[in-house]
Amino acid sequence: MSKEGDILQIYDSDAVKFHTKSIYMFIFLLYVKRGVNLTQDPVTLRIVKNALDYISEEMFWTAIRTAKSSILYETYDFAPALTDRKGDLISIGLGVPAFLGVMPYVAKNMMADIDEFELELKPRDIFVSNDPYKVGTHMNDIALSMPIFIGDEIVSIASIKAHVNDIGGMNPGSWGPDAEEVFQEGVMIPTSHFYRGEKLNKEVANIIKHNSRVPDYVYGDLEALAAALRYAYNRINELCDKYGVESVKNAMKDRIDDGRIMAKERMKDLPKGKFHSEQKILKYKNMEEDITLKADLEITDDKFKVDLTDNPDQVKAPINTSFPGTYAAIATIFTACTDPHINLNQGYLEPIEIIAPEGSIWNALPPAPISCYWETMIYGFDLIWMALASELPDKLTAGHFVSVVAENIGMIDPRDSKYKILVEPNPGGWGAGIDKDGESCLVSAGDGETYAHPVEVLEREYPIRVESMRLNYEDGVGHGKYRGGFGMWKDYRILAEEGSFTTSINRIKYPPWGIDGGEYGSCNHMVILRDGEEIWDGGRKLNFPLQKGDVISIRSGGGGGWGDPLERDPELVLNDFKRGLVDLETAERKYGVLIDQDELIIDIEGTKSLRKQIRNERGPAKTIPKVKEVA
Repeated sequence: MSKEGDILQIYDSDAVKFHTKSIYMFIFLLYVKRGVNLTQDPVTLRIVKNALDYISEEMFWTAIRTAKSSILYETYDFAPALTDRKGDLISIGLGVPAFLGVMPYVAKNMMADIDEFELELKPRDIFVSNDPYKVGTHMNDIALSMPIFIGDEIVSIASIKAHVNDIGGMNPGSWGPDAEEVFQEGVMIPTSHFYRGEKLNKEVANIIKHNSRVPDYVYGDLEALAAALRYAYNRINELCDKYGVESVKNAMKDRIDDGRIMAKERMKDLPKGKFHSEQKILKYKNMEEDITLKADLEITDDKFKVDLTDNPDQVKAPINTSFPGTYAAIATIFTACTDPHINLNQGYLEPIEIIAPEGSIWNALPPAPISCYWETMIYGFDLIWMALASELPDKLTAGHFVSVVAENIGMIDPRDSKYKILVEPNPGGWGAGIDKDGESCLVSAGDGETYAHPVEVLEREYPIRVESMRLNYEDGVGHGKYRGGFGMWKDYRILAEEGSFTTSINRIKYPPWGIDGGEYGSCNHMVILRDGEEIWDGGRKLNFPLQKGDVISIRSGGGGGWGDPLERDPELVLNDFKRGLVDLETAERKYGVLIDQDELIIDIEGTKSLRKQIRNERGPAKTIPKVKEVA
């Protein structure tokens, strides 16, 4: 018989028929055990669940294709999500991990405001808010929500949250280091109609536009977000028309149940017990001492409990974070420790429990300034990361540069006379792993799926010339058996007649941590040069006046090392030398490797002797914290 005939004969066999029936019976019993309504078949249920997962992804790309600002269409500083009617997360699109835990708060708190303020709610209405204490993060991150009706019933809520480049405040870009209360950081929008059905609420739109230095960009981006919500609205209605409302509601419930089951399984692989870590942040203006942040973690079979009680009260500096931001930080590290590739939903996050007293730096209340929340929020998951890195070496590395290392540059473009604000996150060095060097020039863990602006886009959109974009060799990395990754060195020359520069970053005094004898990495900083001379070097500055020809040099830090540098493979050291990543002096002093510069080969015997000498003088390798002197 032909090959095709053999296949047909095999698939006609009674054994295969019996096996197929057994599989269907197993699926049937599994769903019965989980309480799933089986008026629909499991295959249909799976199709609908997959569709729900992809709707958030489709929302993401809808926004990308229609956004006006490069912070969205190039950097991806936003995230869309789909929740059930109660606001529990069903699926979330690509984008910023800082938003992954925030989106349920967006849906739930905006729906609560609709009830509290007695706002009219009809099909196809879209609501807007940037209240950082309710929908999280800071006021630049504007959230839109759209309850999805089937007839008179709300079956789901589509939400999206994105950074817009300016919403007023004391400086271009609306965030900076000197705010002492939230009212200095821009206009706060309570939950309000953005669209009533298909009709724009011009009063609210005009308030937003009249409080922004770049109104066309902000309004254009909000319309892109609204388009993504309408896409989700239509897709959910199509699913309900095709498979029935009850089928879609059952699929949402089952997707959350899936998350609970998978979280329980993944939790089995986590170390159990109590863990602690603490780190410092350089003090802000009018503070007497540096800020110490602490985290206590307890992991049991079914709980991931983080206690942030022993931390400062909210401060008069813009690094407070509201509770939704803190929850997002812990949700991010929980996901990283368990399964970063999971289709995230509310059920998967149920093991998380957070204690963060109201009025603290982790659970700020009005009028605490909050515009640079990420600089604390990122430490939320870095503290847990630091506590667990040695316990989970297959998933976590040594410390990375942490900060978003962002800047605001406001200027009038001489090519079209329009005011423009360049806002962007910048990549830096990640820590080494137990068996690998750290990644170089990768965005902070708080940025996740975001990207650095391409040079071509920067020079097309803004009056600047990019004169350098390379690895930051000069500030170095944390040395170790595996070294940290390198930060970035990027130089912008200002082509506008004048401008304004603002930044507020961290890891400017306390560098990324090393592990198991690996060295600490290097710090983040920025430099302003005028006529070839450095006129400022630091990490925090508000409204620094720029002149044509000034150069802004962004220099992010290198990651921490893992393991004793004297155990590094000499061939790796030689390779780094060939690539210009280490010089001869560093190879010899840090790694105990002697390189013949002319022949580009290792002096094997000399290296053995030197390493023995260094070990005898130094003793066992230790990871020693280091601090950079800051003026």
